[in-house]
Amino acid sequence: MKLFAKLLCAAALTLFLCLAASAREVVIYENGFDDASALSDFTVRGNWSVKNGAADLAAGKSSSGCLTYKIPSEHRGKKYKLEVDFLGQSGMGGLLIGAEGEGLSPTPSYFFGYTASVAASGTKGMFAYFNEKGGWGDTLRTGLDTFDDKDVHLCAVVDPAKGEILFTIKPQDGSRELFAMTYCLQTTEIERIYTAFSDTVGIRRAYAAKGVFDNFRISVFEDDVIPALDGSVTLSGLAFAASADAAVTDGALTAGTVLSDADFGSAADFAADIRCGSRMLLYFGMRDAQNGFAAEVNRAEETVVLYTIRDGAFTWLGERHVPVTDDFCRLRARVRDEVVSVWYDCYEVNDDLYPLIELEQKGAVAGRFGVLCEGGATKNFTVTGAGEAYAGATFVNPVCYGADPDVLYYDGVYYLYIRKVVGDAPFVVYTSTDMVNWTERGGIYTWQKGWSSKYHFMSPNVFYYDGMFYLLFQAWNDDTEQSARLFYASAKSPLGPFEGCTMLHDVHEIGGHPFVDDDGKVYVTLCRFDFGSNLYIEEVAVKDGVITPKPETCKMILYPQTAYEVNGRGRTVEGGVPWKHGDYYYMIYAVGSYKLHYGQSYAVSKSIYGPYEKYEYNPFLVYNAAVDGPGDAVIMPSPDGKELYLVYHQHNAIGTVSPRMTCIDRLKFVPNPDGGPDVLVTAGPSSTPQPVPSGTAEMPAAVTETKVTLTLGSTAATRNDAAVTLDTAPLSRGGRMMLPIRFVAEAFGAAVGWNGDTATATVAAGDTVITVQIGAGQIFVNGNAVPLDTAAFIEGGRTYLPVRAIAGALGAAVEWDGDTATATLTR
Repeated sequence: MKLFAKLLCAAALTLFLCLAASAREVVIYENGFDDASALSDFTVRGNWSVKNGAADLAAGKSSSGCLTYKIPSEHRGKKYKLEVDFLGQSGMGGLLIGAEGEGLSPTPSYFFGYTASVAASGTKGMFAYFNEKGGWGDTLRTGLDTFDDKDVHLCAVVDPAKGEILFTIKPQDGSRELFAMTYCLQTTEIERIYTAFSDTVGIRRAYAAKGVFDNFRISVFEDDVIPALDGSVTLSGLAFAASADAAVTDGALTAGTVLSDADFGSAADFAADIRCGSRMLLYFGMRDAQNGFAAEVNRAEETVVLYTIRDGAFTWLGERHVPVTDDFCRLRARVRDEVVSVWYDCYEVNDDLYPLIELEQKGAVAGRFGVLCEGGATKNFTVTGAGEAYAGATFVNPVCYGADPDVLYYDGVYYLYIRKVVGDAPFVVYTSTDMVNWTERGGIYTWQKGWSSKYHFMSPNVFYYDGMFYLLFQAWNDDTEQSARLFYASAKSPLGPFEGCTMLHDVHEIGGHPFVDDDGKVYVTLCRFDFGSNLYIEEVAVKDGVITPKPETCKMILYPQTAYEVNGRGRTVEGGVPWKHGDYYYMIYAVGSYKLHYGQSYAVSKSIYGPYEKYEYNPFLVYNAAVDGPGDAVIMPSPDGKELYLVYHQHNAIGTVSPRMTCIDRLKFVPNPDGGPDVLVTAGPSSTPQPVPSGTAEMPAAVTETKVTLTLGSTAATRNDAAVTLDTAPLSRGGRMMLPIRFVAEAFGAAVGWNGDTATATVAAGDTVITVQIGAGQIFVNGNAVPLDTAAFIEGGRTYLPVRAIAGALGAAVEWDGDTATATLTR
């Protein structure tokens, strides 16, 4: 099995990442355009005819013609695949994907929805939408000019439940991908007229283009149904009820469905060796034939997918893209303490493997288990006790609030730098000895004189070199600048203060992650923008607090080209972080838009400058039903150096991006079964209890006292006796001291979000969620109303609440000194 794909040039091949198929793929319509009657199934627009077994479009007066087809109503809402061959093509032609929404015209002037097609040049893919009147809207995404194939196969997998499309273009022999992208409904402002996919699909071609269509096909994905199990078989000494088509050869199940006679109670560990033909499902946690879980291994898509089954309906919980080969691999599932875990030993490392997917599932039991076998074979069934939960100290993500995390390990202490505004500081540092329990140490850098609050700051990156600490960051001003620049500052301590503000390049760029190689040379990764965000690396000279770029060494090393890197929000490869392992450089990088699912991928090279080979089964860190938006990661060793950890941020919750949260998960290199560079695997993104990093003697106290003092009418405040300058002072209103919410909340380690549409602030502090609406006579704490004697208001761009209301909601005690008009909040 090939685990890495080499990037050679702009025409390099794209890699395939499929949307998970929930079950059986069933063809519901296909048309080979054998004769003129083949057009009778379509609504025809334009001068279409059938010639030589293909649909052709003659010259016409408008821009394009189309054939549309209505998917039968019994299949509405199901995930489907739309395919067609576009032969002899020279330009604009492809698929139509219907969509619907409020505010559309009664009938379309052309079509409601999207077109996924070859672009007018005939050498790249494109994705566009039609407007609310059904006329041409705009192009949402195009590819690079990477192919000259005249005969291509277009495929769109449409998932109505997720609101997602995966579009690919391949040559007729399917040997490589010419274009690939994903798209989510309502991704961009301009096409939010559509809220769901409709049941209308079709094909379209511009009159100015050439090419004919053949082999139009629609497939739907049907949920698996456990058939009648009237037979019986014994496999590995275990008794199973079996379907009529069940077949056993040499002790292995080679066809059909089986379900264990025994119910294994609340906890158990199930496993079998599988050689996947088409698909293999391991059923487990089954209360009956309609309720439980299934782990699916799909040969064609090379995925392992976890589903929950409720009343026979499959619901996606998570998936991983993995090698699926002709060899037997161990597939394993465990239910313990209402946590469901799935392993697939595709790298032949036996028990030294992280779960591919692990999620808490309330009410989950071990129940009965079984297998659906579509080709291939399954043998060596085992059931064991689930074992005891890890007895050592554990943690649960997130470990801290904040975005764009970077970690420096210096003199036995971890320093976590995140983007979080406290007073005049856009970046905050936390310290820890174990990467789990963090103590905020305040801001590290102060806004430069003349910089307004409209300045934006991103991605603090700190490194140590020759007695000095250096901070690299991005900044731009909403009013005066349309693009970001990289700056640096320096300090004599990892706690700062970092001083200076020197631009690295006068070029639109973000990133700025440093890397010190074994020979002492220093490099910086950069993300620059040219038809998407592309990853560069450059050597820099570092001396006496000054960083000097070497522009002649700057080189682009990675660019977006795959379905997981290209979506409706852009073409994204960013946040490159080099890591040296053995003879190879591993470049981990974030992919996709941070506002969508995001993810983390990696590529490998023997030279820091490449060429880099992308791991074929990227992304290696992906979202699931409990965690969305994981990415922007760095690598950090455990305190004893025996383990590696991935430090990354994730979305605040499913469907809510900000405020983002910082997480850590185990990471390791496993031997490549093919030889060559080791494979990078992670236990993340985790949402269940995980062992604390090795080398942590004991868990330190998770909570330390925080004390904040504020004085009426003064912007001078303190946090744990450290002076802080507020941008707005506490006020008196109705005889009550009113405090700025954001400062107080962040001082106690909480995160603050704002919804301008509803004028509502949300404060998230661990398990406590506080919602505050401007002008309301109450706030809500975990959904419970708490009355206010003075309503929240906005002044100076800040939201204010009575001191005792905000303190009480955060669990802090209040002391009032009337002589000095000072409030002290302690927790």
